[in-house]
Amino acid sequence: MKIKLMCFFIIFAAGTSAFASAIIDHRIKPSTSAIQSSNIELNRANYSEYFNSDTLMPAVKEIQNKIDKTPGDYSLYVSLVDLYIKMKRYDSAYEELTFLYNLSQQDKLNSQVLQQIDSLYKSYQKILKTNRNNYLLCLDMAVMAMILQDKNQADILIDKASSKIYDVKLFKNAVEKVIDYTQNYKLGSVLAARLKQKAPNDVEILKMQAKYLILQGNTTAAIEECRHIIAADPEDDETKYFLFKMLINQNKNEKEIINTIYNNPENDKIQYAYSDISNILVKNNDIDNAKVFISSLLKAYPDNAEGYILLSDIYRKEGKLKESYELLEKGRDKVNSSEAVSKYNVLLAKLSDEPVNEANSLIANGLYNEALEVLASANQESLYVILTQARANYMLSEKQKSLELLNKAMTLFPNNSDVFCAFGYIYLKEKDIESARKYVNESLKINPDNKTALDLLDMVNKAEADKNINQIVVLFETQNYTEAMSLIDETIKVNPKDANLYYYKALTYIAQNNYAASTASLYKCIELDKNNALAYFYLGIAFDNLSEPKNALMYYQKFIELLPKDEFGESEKLEYANSRITKLKAKNN
Repeated sequence: MKIKLMCFFIIFAAGTSAFASAIIDHRIKPSTSAIQSSNIELNRANYSEYFNSDTLMPAVKEIQNKIDKTPGDYSLYVSLVDLYIKMKRYDSAYEELTFLYNLSQQDKLNSQVLQQIDSLYKSYQKILKTNRNNYLLCLDMAVMAMILQDKNQADILIDKASSKIYDVKLFKNAVEKVIDYTQNYKLGSVLAARLKQKAPNDVEILKMQAKYLILQGNTTAAIEECRHIIAADPEDDETKYFLFKMLINQNKNEKEIINTIYNNPENDKIQYAYSDISNILVKNNDIDNAKVFISSLLKAYPDNAEGYILLSDIYRKEGKLKESYELLEKGRDKVNSSEAVSKYNVLLAKLSDEPVNEANSLIANGLYNEALEVLASANQESLYVILTQARANYMLSEKQKSLELLNKAMTLFPNNSDVFCAFGYIYLKEKDIESARKYVNESLKINPDNKTALDLLDMVNKAEADKNINQIVVLFETQNYTEAMSLIDETIKVNPKDANLYYYKALTYIAQNNYAASTASLYKCIELDKNNALAYFYLGIAFDNLSEPKNALMYYQKFIELLPKDEFGESEKLEYANSRITKLKAKNN
């Protein structure tokens, strides 16, 4: 199970500044709580002895196989935890417990599973009394305590566990998980300090310490911690903004703010400090403070092109187009870097939004010539005017004219993400998937957050997956299963959200009589397409062949429910499912 840490972020509410972070630990498993499976009894005899890993490994594999077949039977995970702890594989036990904790937060663990965890917890409490230095076991038990909603014991156990740190990343994750749950921020600060001793230059640990300090209301200490973070990572804009907000709340003036954030910069670096803060404020949509800092920047440094561009863009967003144009005119002769030129050109193009929006509305209604008439009166050197003209011409089957316009845009705006995106769109329409992908990737290199390019990349991935699926069907029908599986796996890497790929992967397994392996792919198919009737049919087939009649009956019935009559030429499957339902019910009776 992979443990992922979400980025450190900031919350300011009711006049109080606070760091807030979240950890999302998850395991991708289908929701199959309805599946029935027999539980493996937890053998807790003779805890004083050490267990041999080789002896217990067959039991571990047996449980893992059962989980593959019935992943919704969460009692199996508790059994697995018990075995891992006996084998002293505390990190593996921690992963499974984290998975169970996430389920408990969603109220997905029933009383029987919770009782199992409680029993396991009490049993290992006895071990701790005789083996007090087992810090990794304390870590596992801290997660158990959270599952059992015992905040006090969770605090005690994580405190004890962190007194001897082996794996900084693991302990950081565990500390944040427990403290975010118990809200004992004082303890959190203590534990973060211990982690800092082990990894004094770890920026994420410094952030964690700052978060708990501010949540305790210790603003002065939090400010110092943030200064240490920025010293370790001068590009950490997130922490700079957090520090800025704390200083503003303390009514610090511009000079004091700059000196605190940038550690008393030299005179030649003060211009950079103003510009950097202005950009950070705009990025965080803190417009009022941004205007103050940009105005101060331009007053002290009237040749700073960045200031004119930033303030012009603010006015544009506020609908003050005249003021926006005037500022851009003032800054035009001061633009002297490729980055500033690019920002200037993009902003100038955005000021032509109104005719472009009208043209796009006409294009959406199929009025391509009318769109071109609107654009004829607009700024012909504006990027989005040119791109919209290219789009309208392409829709009129004027492919050559469209490409000429895009090449013009590329010449005028060589580093613009949207130009590459527009080329990618045309190549996709021409079914040249390779070229389309090349241009989309170039677009995203320039601007990784370009939503149009991201959407287009999904379309490119879908087009490639559809193309490969046709080949996969041919390979499947010719019983070339190895090559079919290879192409399926390759295509899943490109488009992991295509339910059809998992469906065909399951069929390939079934064709080779590997029914157990097919179930995971069918669950994933249903996760992406919950109304895929045929996926339920083949789950019925799989469990039928695995001699699990209850599950087979359930999935055959679900298939009939979703496909009550033959609408897609599946009469044979309907007849077979009804036949098996009748026989399975008869056996149960």
